[in-house]
This record gives sequence, C-alpha cells and structure tokens, in this order.
Amino acid sequence: MYVALDRYIKLDHEKEWKIWEERIGLIENAAKKVNGVTSEITIPPIANHTPTLNLSWDIKKVKMTRDQFQERLRMGNPSIEVRGGNDNSIVITAFMLQPGQEKIVANRIREELVKASL
Repeated sequence: MYVALDRYIKLDHEKEWKIWEERIGLIENAAKKVNGVTSEITIPPIANHTPTLNLSWDIKKVKMTRDQFQERLRMGNPSIEVRGGNDNSIVITAFMLQPGQEKIVANRIREELVKASL
C-alpha cells in the first residue's frame, strides 16, 4: 500500500491529465470524421473523474444500435469494451489505456462507424 501511495504522491497529475485529454481527443477526432456522429467530452463528478468521451450518432446515417456497436467492438480484433450510453451512444474513457492503444481504439471505432454508414 505504501508503494501505491508513494507513486500517487510523486505522480505529475497535470501531465497525466494532458495525456488523457490527448488520447480522448484522438479518439473523438477519428469518430467525428464519420457523417452523423457527434461527440461531447465530459468529466463525471464522482467515479472515474477523468475526461470521458460521449459519442452519439444519427441512426438514419449510421445504421446500428448501441448494442450492435458494443458487440462489434467486443468481437473485433482487438476486442474493445465500451460503456453504453443511450440507444445510439457509447461512452469511452482512456485513463487505463497504455501508450499507443488510443490509436487502435480510434481506428476500430471509426472502422465500425464507417461500415454502419455505408
């Protein structure tokens, strides 16, 4: 427990926050390139108090439900788990991603959105 506390105290929290923002921004920019996709970055007030991306889409332009999107990401390669939002939205956090994984997530999300919009 001491090691975890010591690591936390010595951590550059501002630098870590910027990294999280950059990762979420990269994923957001990839998704927003698809017609009909909108996004909002929020910070939950309690749990996982980190930049959180809320992606939603116009179901007439991107023809898949939230559950279908989650399933496609889960069953794809690599498997990606996202939290569900409303009927046509998902929620993504990036604080647990390792360096470079945000690019993989961004590509997979964009790939599935593009496929559903054809």
